[in-house]
Amino acid sequence: MYKRNNFYNAYNDNQNDHHRHDDRDLAPSSSCDRCHSDHCSCHEKPRSQGALVEKVICSKDAHKTAEFALPAALGPFGAGDALLTGILGLLTGLIPGLVNIRVTPNYAGIEQEITVLKDTVVNFGFVPATIDVIVAGGVVELSIPIRVFFQEHTHCPGARPGDVVFETDPVVEAQLIQPLIGTDDGGTVINLLLFKAILRTHITVVRQGIERDGKFCDLDTHDKHRNGPIPINTPQNLISNSSALTGGAPVPAQANQVNNNNTTS
Repeated sequence: MYKRNNFYNAYNDNQNDHHRHDDRDLAPSSSCDRCHSDHCSCHEKPRSQGALVEKVICSKDAHKTAEFALPAALGPFGAGDALLTGILGLLTGLIPGLVNIRVTPNYAGIEQEITVLKDTVVNFGFVPATIDVIVAGGVVELSIPIRVFFQEHTHCPGARPGDVVFETDPVVEAQLIQPLIGTDDGGTVINLLLFKAILRTHITVVRQGIERDGKFCDLDTHDKHRNGPIPINTPQNLISNSSALTGGAPVPAQANQVNNNNTTS
């Protein structure tokens, strides 16, 4: 039996008609431009082709701290203290003629990578440096290369995996360089915090999309609900050692870093 729609039925049908969109259209936006619901595409029946644009999601300064090695010190010890004598005897036994040990950073060689999580930007990197062993006469007897790591989690509301991040070069705002063996309050101190630096960068999170008829529509929505942990990008490209340390080259193995194409820095 044929049923004639009255005025109100026709009105409701027309209201819902804009939710029917061609599957070939781009993915739905976060909000419909007509009913402001999440289930509607903003690409239906476009009045214009639109333009490819980048929307700024977050832009702020980020501070990172690099430290070596422990935030602690032993002492001060008075002259002739048995514990101090034992520690110094151990050190000079390992390194004859030892006077002191210090850390020398190489700020020009800082490396870092970015990983974007939901509402958070993770910055992970390191400051290359050397542990310098100083003997009698102020001579650097040995320099051991090290990497002083830093990490920072910056809150960026609206950020998500798949966004692009631009980051400025790091600026060293403050530093602390202390010798292993020093004097404080008239006593000898074994200092374990040899180096600390505060770095500052500026990060900008952007997202590509189509601007059409005054509305912004995301291009990439597949990372909105990612399952499982996201691999953290790291500036290290380590290959696992698989041969004896006394000889022979390591057999190539799968690198420990997985590039998740989250960001560009």
